[in-house]
Amino acid sequence: MKYFWLPLTLILTTALTAYSQTTTFVGRVFDENTGQGIPNVAVVALGNQTGTRVALSDSQGNYTLSMGANNNIRVRAYRTNFVFNPLQVVFVSTGIPVSGSHVLHFTGAPLPFPILIFGLEPVLLTEDESLKALTVDSISFQRDPFPLLNQNYFGNDKRTRLTLLLVDMDLFSGETLSIVKAQAIDQSQVPHDLMVEDLRKVPGFPWLSQLTVMLPGDLVGPGELAVSVTLRGKTSNSATFRVQ
Repeated sequence: MKYFWLPLTLILTTALTAYSQTTTFVGRVFDENTGQGIPNVAVVALGNQTGTRVALSDSQGNYTLSMGANNNIRVRAYRTNFVFNPLQVVFVSTGIPVSGSHVLHFTGAPLPFPILIFGLEPVLLTEDESLKALTVDSISFQRDPFPLLNQNYFGNDKRTRLTLLLVDMDLFSGETLSIVKAQAIDQSQVPHDLMVEDLRKVPGFPWLSQLTVMLPGDLVGPGELAVSVTLRGKTSNSATFRVQ
């Protein structure tokens, strides 16, 4: 099976475009020692109702990130080989959605060499204002619903491969794909393990990783599944996709 880089200009516009928001996070990401802004930091927010949003800090370290209506929002900063404080900030509101404008700064420090300092769960990206996974067929780049078999594939098994997009999904020296797990739960709450076949950074988007997984033979369509990814025992948010 061959793998190709995603045509991300067709996909990331969904993840990064602005829309009518309920909550806005504004702040600066800066070096804790020098006070200088850190550019190209992915500030990632995960809402319990509208999924994920990503904003990149500019040359001065400034960012603005807008979210839809959520009762629970987790926000964190990510850049490869950096550690940030705070690690994660959680906003919770009972009854009504989190709203208004919130100032949220992050201080960061570069690591002298690639090493795991604090392990947080990876963030599985979703479509805009949705809990639907931002995923495509890894060969045809088609969106869901996905066929369980694809006769256009190379190789003999013809099982459909999906490419999932994640933030904070790094392997360190000595680690292999064996520590990465992917699982999909069907509408009957039956879990299905997805074989992990490939993990790599997306060229031009160093904050973003693409994970290739294979749909298993025990799936039966049509239906909707909830997928999640686990790294070092920490499991990402869940997002949905459909099979036919």
